[in-house]
Amino acid sequence: MSNWPLRFVHAGDFHLESPPRGVAEVPEHLQDLFLEAPYWAAERVFETVLAEEAKLLILSGDALDASQTGPRGPLFLCEQFARLAERGIPVYWAGGKVDPPDAWPASIPLPENVHRFAPGEPEERLFEQEGVPVVRIAGVSLGGRRRPRARDFTPDPGGLPTLAVLYGKADPEALARRGVHYWALGGPHERSTPVSSPCVVHYPGSPQGRSPGEPGTHGCTLVELEEDGRARTSFVPTDVMRWMTERVAIEPATKREDLESLLRQRMQALIEAAPNVDLLVSWTVAGSGPLVKRLGRPGLADELLGTLRSQFGFGPPAAWSLAIEVEPSVGLPDEVYDEETIRGDFLRAIRSLEEDPDAPLDLEPYLGESHGSGPFRVLARVDDPGARASLLCEAALLGAELLSGEEQRP
Repeated sequence: MSNWPLRFVHAGDFHLESPPRGVAEVPEHLQDLFLEAPYWAAERVFETVLAEEAKLLILSGDALDASQTGPRGPLFLCEQFARLAERGIPVYWAGGKVDPPDAWPASIPLPENVHRFAPGEPEERLFEQEGVPVVRIAGVSLGGRRRPRARDFTPDPGGLPTLAVLYGKADPEALARRGVHYWALGGPHERSTPVSSPCVVHYPGSPQGRSPGEPGTHGCTLVELEEDGRARTSFVPTDVMRWMTERVAIEPATKREDLESLLRQRMQALIEAAPNVDLLVSWTVAGSGPLVKRLGRPGLADELLGTLRSQFGFGPPAAWSLAIEVEPSVGLPDEVYDEETIRGDFLRAIRSLEEDPDAPLDLEPYLGESHGSGPFRVLARVDDPGARASLLCEAALLGAELLSGEEQRP
């Protein structure tokens, strides 16, 4: 039986210690999902190895922070590694920021099929089938006196296909010149392939998105390696909950019932496209007209959220709507900022914050005593530049409307 193509799975960034976040309040029926998602998604990676009859598993870092998972994390991984050992499938693991080799608890021995690369200089391993060397694997964990460099890796002198396993961002062009056939990299949570020819440089991303900032499908990568070193990659979804961002455009004449129908139709389409995954959907309504203005005030958005949640949010699978926000089609006219009114003073204050991205935006002092700690305190810290700009824009539009006289309101 031919050894080619050699099938293996490349995965990383399990982050078993880090449950999904970014939601002010998790509904009770989804709490187990949030707590277990990293483990369930990681388990699907191992199930992929077995189902696809892969010959080895490559892990490119940040599998877990054992100091935060407690015994559960290492015991879970050992159980999964043992499943592969029963089939004679080895694991080659390069540590990242949270999982250097010396952080593994000494009281929990790893199965013999797990090969951990040390920090420092790349280590070389030969993967054999029936006593015949098939592929050379060079790997290094993050740590030591210096970061790994492209020139630390060389092709096999005997002509075997060579795989490199390491954690962190690197210069794709420098990697492509080294003669290594497949670069298994880790660190970023989003899947990407900076180089696809003459070699493959690949980040598999995380098997599970962690926040609204990591939307879309997450998974691992199935690789088919030919004897001449050419590699083909296939994406395999493994996430058990999926963050979605949906934008809905409406016209000035759109009525509430039209928008509600549009949201229902769009949600139904999302569910049909991902029938076995729980969805967490953030909605943006773009356009102009009376309905957009109503959505910017308290009341209507909450009513629409309640309708979507009651119809789709309990599954199974669940499709839970997180928020409905407004994306206005136009900004405020310049003359509004020049008014000698409270509204003008407010808008000029907002503009000064927009023009100085380094100006602190500290909202914590405005929280009431009951919200001074916990998730609301975290949400009051606006560090992301994009979120800061969006928040200031929304504040300007809402403030301009609330500070207008009734006869001035559009």
